[in-house]
Order: sequence, then structure tokens, then C-alpha cells
Amino acid sequence: MSEGPIPLPTLRQVSRDTLQEQVYRQIREALMSGRFQPGQKLTIRGLAEALGSSPMPVREALQRLSAENAFEVTETSRLRVRMMTVERLREIRDARVALEGLLAEKAVQHLHKADMQEIADLCRQMQKAADEVDVSRYLWTNFAFHRRIYAVARAELTMAAVENFWLHMGPCFALVAPDKAHLQRSMEAHNRIVEALVAGDGPAARAAVTDDIMQAADSLGRLLAKSDGAAQRKGGRA
Repeated sequence: MSEGPIPLPTLRQVSRDTLQEQVYRQIREALMSGRFQPGQKLTIRGLAEALGSSPMPVREALQRLSAENAFEVTETSRLRVRMMTVERLREIRDARVALEGLLAEKAVQHLHKADMQEIADLCRQMQKAADEVDVSRYLWTNFAFHRRIYAVARAELTMAAVENFWLHMGPCFALVAPDKAHLQRSMEAHNRIVEALVAGDGPAARAAVTDDIMQAADSLGRLLAKSDGAAQRKGGRA
């Protein structure tokens, strides 16, 4: 038996473009699933270390996401996750109600048994995270749950628009999710979504998705209004 080195199998080399795409998608999904917070400042070096990447693909990913308005530039020329205002929240809320409601209703027409099993499993995982107030797991599973449903609708352009709104809303979810009562109210809407999908009831699925979006927007709106009020009072005392 030869004692020489065992040759490697033939492997497909990872191209630079593939790495760029992977970095972009990881950061983008982290934004949509609430793993960053509004106003959080970011550095290329810090993200590169977290991703185990070189700075170049991170820089290019941030440029792409900045073009999608996910970030804003501070006075010191640093990038930070875009802040939310009450006015922008209302605009995003109304667009999400229209588009995500449409996707949920369309999904009913294309659901297969395997789709339903995966969606129901994600809902169970989300319930467990809500019961344990595991915010990070809850937010990720919530993101996966909605995306899995909407993917069934086979409406790529609508889904692209929805994901653009998630880039803005995702970081805000971390602000309201630690509230256990909010998590349980949200799960009531999620369970109704699953029930509507199982029943093949498109209008009920749309209504449950609308309720879920409105609840989250109302909770966040109250938080933003409270924050704005505190800032105004502080400014008045200055």
C-alpha cells in the first residue's frame, strides 16, 4: 500500500462572485430576521471577522445594501442600520398588508402537503421559542415561517418587494419581541394563518397575516412615539 498523500477529489472552485453573493445574502438575511438593531453602527472589519471573510466582499455587500436603503451614513461617515420613524412605519405597514396579504392568499392555491408540513413545523418551533422567550430563535423562525409561505405563491416580483420592506422592518422587530405578551399575541395570528392554509381559505389567510402585521406595527408605533416624546422632553430641558 502506498504511503504517499491521498489525492483530493475533484472539487469545484468557489468563485469570487459566489463568495460576494454569500456574504451579501448572510448580511441581508440577518437584517430581515432582526439580528441587527436600528441605529447599530457597523464596520467592514467587524463584519468580515464575524463572517470569516476578507474585507472586500463585505465592502461590496454593504454597498449593495446601502443602495437598497438598508443603511444610512452617520455624520462621521460610518454606516449604521437605518432608523425607523412613525411616518415610514405607517407606509411600510400599509404596503406589507397589501403585498403579504396577497402572497398568503395566493399561496393557498399552490400548497402541497410537503409545504404545509414545513410551515406547520416552523410554527411549532416559533411557539416553543415564544414560550421560552428565546427572542433570537423566535425572530429567525418568524422570518423563515413567513418566507416559506410566501415562496409557495410563486410571485417573485412581489416577494422581492416584500423582502425590501423586511430590510427596514427586520431590525425593529428586536425592539418589540422581548415582550412576552406580544410574542403570544403574535402566535395567535400565526396559528390562525396555519389553520387558514390547512383549510384552503385564502381570505382567512390574508386576514390573519394582516392581523399579524398590524399587531407588530401597533406595538412598534407605540414604542417609537414614546421614544420621540422622551427625546422632545429631554430637548425641552436642555
